[in-house]
This record gives sequence, structure tokens and C-alpha cells, in this order.
Amino acid sequence: GEATGTLTVGGVAPADARGRVGLLMQDPEAQVVLARVGDDVAFGMENLGIPREAIWPRVEESLSAVGLDVPLHHSTTELSGGQKQRLALASILAMGPGLLLLDEPTANLDPSGVAEVPAVEAVVERTGATMVVVEHRVDVWASLVDRVIVVADGRIAADGPLREVLDQQGDALRERGMWLPGDDVAAEVGPAPEVAPASSEGAEEEEGARGATPIARVTDLSIGYDQDAPVRSGIDLTLERGVSTCIVGANGAGKSTFALTLAGLLPPLAGTVEVETSDGTRGDPHEWSSKQLLGRMSMVFQEPEYQFLASTVAEELAIGPRAAGMSEEEIAPLVEEHMDALGLAKLARANPMTLSGGEKRRLSVATALISAPELLILDEPTFGQDRGTWLGLVRLLRAALERGVTLVSITHDPAFVAAMGQRVVDLGALGRRGGGESRGCAESALASPIDEADSGRASRTSVGSESGDSADAATNGNATGTEVPADDAPASAATAGAARTGVPTLSRAPRRGLLARTNPVARVLALLVATTPLLITIDPVSAGVALALELALVPLSGVSARSFFLKATPLLLAAPLGALSMLLYASPGGHVYWSFGPAAVSDHSMWLALGIGLRMCALVVPAIALLDRIDPTDMGDGLAQILHLPARPVLAALAGARMTSLMAADWKALERARRARGVGDASRIRSFLRGSFSLLVFALRRSGKLATTMEARGFGAAGRRTWARPSRLRAADAVLLLVAIALPSIALAVSVIAGTFALVGR
Repeated sequence: GEATGTLTVGGVAPADARGRVGLLMQDPEAQVVLARVGDDVAFGMENLGIPREAIWPRVEESLSAVGLDVPLHHSTTELSGGQKQRLALASILAMGPGLLLLDEPTANLDPSGVAEVPAVEAVVERTGATMVVVEHRVDVWASLVDRVIVVADGRIAADGPLREVLDQQGDALRERGMWLPGDDVAAEVGPAPEVAPASSEGAEEEEGARGATPIARVTDLSIGYDQDAPVRSGIDLTLERGVSTCIVGANGAGKSTFALTLAGLLPPLAGTVEVETSDGTRGDPHEWSSKQLLGRMSMVFQEPEYQFLASTVAEELAIGPRAAGMSEEEIAPLVEEHMDALGLAKLARANPMTLSGGEKRRLSVATALISAPELLILDEPTFGQDRGTWLGLVRLLRAALERGVTLVSITHDPAFVAAMGQRVVDLGALGRRGGGESRGCAESALASPIDEADSGRASRTSVGSESGDSADAATNGNATGTEVPADDAPASAATAGAARTGVPTLSRAPRRGLLARTNPVARVLALLVATTPLLITIDPVSAGVALALELALVPLSGVSARSFFLKATPLLLAAPLGALSMLLYASPGGHVYWSFGPAAVSDHSMWLALGIGLRMCALVVPAIALLDRIDPTDMGDGLAQILHLPARPVLAALAGARMTSLMAADWKALERARRARGVGDASRIRSFLRGSFSLLVFALRRSGKLATTMEARGFGAAGRRTWARPSRLRAADAVLLLVAIALPSIALAVSVIAGTFALVGR
């Protein structure tokens, strides 16, 4: 956009106040910079040059304040949307900025998370910071704000103390979509129609309670993305036809994963999902084609951008009906009806990607409803809605319910539950937790309020360890070790912090493999030392000796045999091909056994072929062993602290590495969205081209937002940067380098003694 006039922060331009302003945006994913929870919270403090011994206690305090109870080594990619929002808020609070800018900070949080607004208040009181909140829900912040500014039609419509503004313009604010303290918006649409009582677990519901058969039943269901680490197991639930069911639960409980599995977009890890449609079709929706899902089931994703396939809002709404075979004359009025119902008529020609968060959410709901599904699954349908659009959305869903559509809504919104929850199911009360979910999640305050003070905090482990002592060593077989001196140990600092804040003491995680004790920089250097001499020689003796020594040392690396052979599979193909090429086309020498045109097999070519094949293996084997599961964050710490590379490119590369890792997940999500929209059965080439373009758009948009996040957390600020995790070389690294020197030395010495030593090209 364009700006006129001047803007200063603390008397200086915003670019010169980097790190003094904490910014929380709507998109949780774009606010995560690094791969581990603790590192991400520490990132801003490192940029501001905060001493290492002060960083980890503040990390713990901030995470506890926002209620994100996961280990500090926990992967940020495994957090739910609400948990990522808590993480972003914790990262900002830890910096202690003079100005807090919060853009709908509670939109993705469960009710217990909204109750943690006092954590922000405590920081404001302690630091004297100024806070600016962009929010539809005035009621959440009523006890904290001193001043309310209402922006309408591009100008300031009201400005003053909260009570004064509410008394003078309360009705006008309600008309403009504001949520005001004391309002019961659910009462305006009336309570959800009552149905006959049923068990919350659903396993023992009487099917005749409403005179209708169930539309869906899950039995002993396990959900998740990894067979060995289910998010939740043993789920039993029956969904009655024509009933609106609200699924509630804490952030990270697996609600979105359950919704994707129920919609046939994720395969069950165990158990069964059975859906029966009105035409008598019965089965697991995951086994249905995309075209078969259309008109039977539809889903509104938590991230609406995944669902968008067209360049305009009107075209987006027309995709489902067109795929169902409707004529253009039938589609046009249907599209207009849905745009009018959800306040999107003025945006008919707009690109869906340019809409606001709330507008995107309404469009995603409309794209699902317009396909007239029998079962509609919605993941956070009211996210980002103001009062007026919330009412319009609920009324539209009520109308769908009256038409017989079965609704299943994943929600944190108590008002939505009151308006649409004919059945309310707490997912935390179903089945049992699996190993693949975040730890420490409280049960949902909607269904089973708890006293968080009595619930206890999950123990966080090994975040204070320096690069290499992380718990990733236990979970991933990776570590990068550099020893933490007593005066540097974040664990000891956190112990002191525990006495002040009640934060649990940090502990170390067990290590696996001798290489787990080494620094990633040492591993890379060892790889270069061990392989470079083999690049300039060609004889098979040196390569064979080196390969034999390497294979003897592989078991000490901690790499499992299965993992090693899987990663070596390309080598098993490439080495014979390289040897064959040398066998046929090397300069002939000695006795010639066979020839045909330019190809010839001779003593010399067989000798070179053997040398090339063995040498390729000798180069790849140490790479597999030494580079296995190197953590990018630990590598970045080593590059900056040991090799003294500039911090900016190192950190930018780390953020880019995380972005790259997200692209695979984005691709799968885009495939699921196309399947849900009824266009997932297109040709592979067409799907690949469309998906590639969407993926590029996602990457560019997310990169821009991530750059904003990094700058808001002090990236590039003037002054010396500190590092939360010290990274040093130690005795284990020296041993590794000595072994790396010995390997080629022994191999070359043997070849010289044997009289076979030969340089490349000679």
C-alpha cells in the first residue's frame, strides 16, 4: 500500500526502532521462524543482544505465561494453529518490547488461551509498554484497554475511553460488527434446536433417538500422520443425520486431524470410519474418489487459502457446482445467493488470495456449502469474523441444517457452540492421547473447565542445552554436541528461574551414537577431509581400502541399518552405471576383450571401472553417516560461532530451510483441498501444474510475511547479536577429525605400497 505523512516510534523512524516493537499477525504459520519451540522464542532476544544467561529463564516464563506446555525441543511444525499463535505471542513477550501491536491475537486460541490475556497485561504492567490491539472482540480486552479507537470507512469514527465510547456509540458499533462486553450474540439467533440426549462418546447412542440413522460412525479410530506416532487413538463416535455437532478441545488435541480423517482426506491409522449417504452408499470416504465425495461430503479447512483454485471470488464459488454438472444458467444465481448471504458480493471480481482473513474464511465456507453436501465438516468456521458476518454465517449454517445437512464443526467459539451445538463433543474425552501430539494440553474449557493452576505444567527438556544436546538427539537420532560449561548452562539458569517463576528445571536428553556427541561443523569438515583425497585419485586399491574402513565405522555413527540402506539405494544404482560407462568408454589398454564401435572392454577399462565404482561408494558412505539428521539450527549455530560467518545470511538460510520443509506439507494440503472440492481426479500433469503454481504463490506470500516477522523480532538490528546455544568444538570433534584424516591417509598409503597409486587423468 501507499502511505503519506510521518510515523515515528519513540521519536525515531520504525526502521530504526527494530526490536522495540512486538508484532503479532493473524497468520500463525508465518510467525514461526525456527524449527524448535525454545529456539523460536529465543530468536528475538538473541537479535537484541540479551545475555545468554538471561534468555532461557525468559523463554520459560513467556511460554508458561501463554500456556504453551510443550517441551522446548518440540518441533514447531507439529504445533496446531492455536499453539503457533501462543508461540508467537510468547516470542513477543519474551523480548519485552516498548510497543505491542497485536492483530486479533486470540482468534486461534481455545477458551483457556483467551483467558491468558492477563499474561499480556502482566507484561504491560511490568515493562510499561504501550499496547495496540486490532480486534473485533472488545469484550476480551475490556479490562485492559484504556482507549478505544474505532476505524470505519477509512477514518476514525470514535476515540476515547472504553466506557465513554460504548455509552455514546454502542448501537452504532454493534451495527459495524463490534463484539461488545455483555452482548450475547448467540441469543440473537436463538439457541441450537434441541435433539434427544445422547452419549458424548457416541459409542452407545440409540440410533432411533431422532428417528434417523447415523450418517457417520467411527470405531476404535486412530488418527495422525505417522503410523508409529498417532495423535489420538481409540476414538468411538456416532454422528446423527441432520444434527449439528460441535467438536471442542484444547489446542493440539487433534481436532483438525480428526476432521481431515472424517472427511476422507487422511487415511485412518487404525480403526474404521464409515459414512452412509442418502443414496445408500456406505463405506470409508477415504476410499471414494474426489468426484464421489462431491455432493456427499465437503470440508472447510483451518487454512482457507488451500481451498482456493480460481482467480476471482465468483469463479471460486462456481467450481463445485460446475464439477457437479450444473449448467451455467443454474450456477450464476446460486453464486450470487451465497455471495449475498456472506457479504462477499462487492468482492466478486477480487482475487481470493487478496481478501482479509475473515473474508477468506467466509469464502471457504461458501465454497463448501454451494456444493450441497449431505455432511459438512468445518474447521474453525467463525475465525476472524466480526459480529455482523458471524451472525450471517450462523444463519446460513442454520438454513443448511434445516435443509437436512449434517454439520460437524471444530470450534473454540463458545457463542458458536451455543448457537449451533446440538451435540457438543470434547475430543479430549474420547480415546487416548498418542505419541504424535503436543504434550501438556489441558482439556477444553468449553466442555470440561479445569483449574489450570492445579493442572501442572509439562516438563520441558534440554532446550537450554547448547547445540548438540537437544532432545532431538533422542527423538531423531541427532545431536550436535558442544559441552555446556557451568557458567553458560541454560539449565542452571533455568533452575534459578524456576525458583522465581515456578518454571520446572530443565534436564538433558539421552544421546544416541558416538556422532551425536560431535558438532555439525566438525562433521562437515570431517567429510571434506575424508573424501577430498579420493577425488584426485583413480586406482581401485585406495578406494577399496577407504570403503572397507568406512563400512567398519558406520555402526559407530548411530545410523540404523535400515536407514543407511534406504539412503544408499540411489548409490546402488549410480555406482554400477558409473562403472559400466567407464568399462565401455575408457581408453583401452592392455588386452582388448571386446569392442563394438566406440565401446571396448580392455584390461585398463576394467581396472578403471572397478576404481570408479568403489570410489563412488567410498565418497557417498561417509556422507550418509556424517550428515545423517544434522539439525539446521545447530548447524547455523556452529557456522556463526565456530566459523564466524555473518549472522544475517546464516539465519536467513535457517528460515529458508524451514520454509522449504513446509513446502512438502503444503503440497499434501493442496492435494487434500482439491480432493475435497471435487477436482482431485484431474490428470496428473494438470494437477501438478496447478499445484506447482499454488505452491509458488504460497511460498512467495509466506516468505514476505516471514521477513516481516523476522524484522519485527529484531533481525538485522544494530549491535552485537548473542546466541542462546553456545556451539564449540571439543574433544569428540578432534577425534572425529583425526579419524577423517587417518582414513584417506591409510588408503593412499596402501595403494602406494601396492604400487597401484594413480592420480586422475594419468
